[in-house]
Amino acid sequence: MWGTIVGEEWINLILAPVVCQICLYYNELFPPFSRFSVKEFWLKHLQSMLCAAGILVMLYLVIPPPVTGLDHLWWRLAFFPLILIALRLAYQALVTSRQLDTPILILGSGTVATALKSFLAQEGSWGYRVFHFQWDLASPNKVDDQMENLTDFVKRQKIKQVVVALHDRRGQLPVKSLLQLRVQGIEIVEAVSFYERVAGKFCVDWMKPSTLIFSDGFNRLNGIRISKRISDILFSVIGIALALPIFLILPILIKISSKGPVFYRQERVGEKGRPFMVMKFRSMRQDAETLTGPVWAQEDDPRVTPLGKVMRMLRLDEVPQMLNVLKGEMSFVGPRPERRLFVDQLRKKIPYYDLRFTVKPGLTGWAQVKYQYGATEQDALEKLQYDLYYIKHLSLLFDFTIVVDTIRVVLLGKGAR
Repeated sequence: MWGTIVGEEWINLILAPVVCQICLYYNELFPPFSRFSVKEFWLKHLQSMLCAAGILVMLYLVIPPPVTGLDHLWWRLAFFPLILIALRLAYQALVTSRQLDTPILILGSGTVATALKSFLAQEGSWGYRVFHFQWDLASPNKVDDQMENLTDFVKRQKIKQVVVALHDRRGQLPVKSLLQLRVQGIEIVEAVSFYERVAGKFCVDWMKPSTLIFSDGFNRLNGIRISKRISDILFSVIGIALALPIFLILPILIKISSKGPVFYRQERVGEKGRPFMVMKFRSMRQDAETLTGPVWAQEDDPRVTPLGKVMRMLRLDEVPQMLNVLKGEMSFVGPRPERRLFVDQLRKKIPYYDLRFTVKPGLTGWAQVKYQYGATEQDALEKLQYDLYYIKHLSLLFDFTIVVDTIRVVLLGKGAR
């Protein structure tokens, strides 16, 4: 009896914080916190708490709280949101005042240093206080002075990291100064690696082949491949079973709302460049590309049917692709598959584009949750940079994170066209 009560107490003790954190996450109130206005801050927290309260009420109908601790439970539930909001408000104030920012030094005077400095200035939520030290070897007599100034500057500003952003490190790298800083506990990191870490993507314009060849990651262990395939089969079977009502209802609605077939099949490029036929519920008119030929979908695309807009917003048109996953042509997570015509165009203009075909395409991917819908060559470049990051850091845990993010993106209706 006592064990049962203690067990129920632990469930209720954990349940409320977990539900609240999930609701906060799906309202974009997760690190790194965006700098919302005061009105947005309170509105988003109010939405989160009301959502959490509704979920907890339903859960407590299934998992009744112990009668002995009922009064204490409701007091905890009443005060928990207030304490949580107060703590997050205090954190938001510290972030806004930049008290928590980490001081870093960008070392270099070329385009990479300038671009990295501009990126960090635009993305203020990264939590860095940026200093810039221009390194110039045009005058050999100034080298010793620069080394001494660099060391003094790092100590004076209490720099924690030095980001080396030299265009060409041969004959320019201040090895002696950097070595002294490194043994003093200062982290020394290359600009490309630093950008990858904070942005969650590669910067193709800065990369050299050696960056990819000698970098950590890109592990293709058989264990990862096998476990990924097993999880694809398992979740596609579960997904198809759960989606049976969609498979029964949507075809009827598609037939009623517009002329044409229910399913839309189209050739896409898969792993190792092999073609396969992707399956979707048709969301466009039957003659969508009769006049224009193959083109990317645009915002408010006139070719999309009224029902198709709803399907695309909720990603219901993608549901049949679980059959592609089950067949092994796709994975749940990976770069989105592209059409052969677009692939042939993009591989001529975007370096390293073929690297995205080293893994299976996915129903969702890192690029899909981090970037808007791609409809131009520049968008394709941005998505490739996220895809390369995913390929380098591929793991089941990363896949799970992407799936959770995908649910948030779908619920918020972001990126659909």
